[in-house]
Amino acid sequence: MVRGHTSRSGLVRERGTNLAAWPGAKHFTSWLALAPQNKISGGKVLSSKTRRTSNRAASLSRLAAITVGRTDTALGAFYRR
Repeated sequence: MVRGHTSRSGLVRERGTNLAAWPGAKHFTSWLALAPQNKISGGKVLSSKTRRTSNRAASLSRLAAITVGRTDTALGAFYRR
């Protein structure tokens, strides 16, 4: 089975095809807990961590990103830089 197909179908199973619940991609990324929670004071970044989550859609997104990063494609090279 092709990994990309599994990741896509897993994301659709977890969330469905209607993404109208979020105004944009940034809101969806935050819901997945993939966006960092930046703590800034006086212009200095004190902390930049992502929240822990048990969301399977977030796990699939992370797995897909790691898989792309290991490929010998232009996207993999962009991920590794």
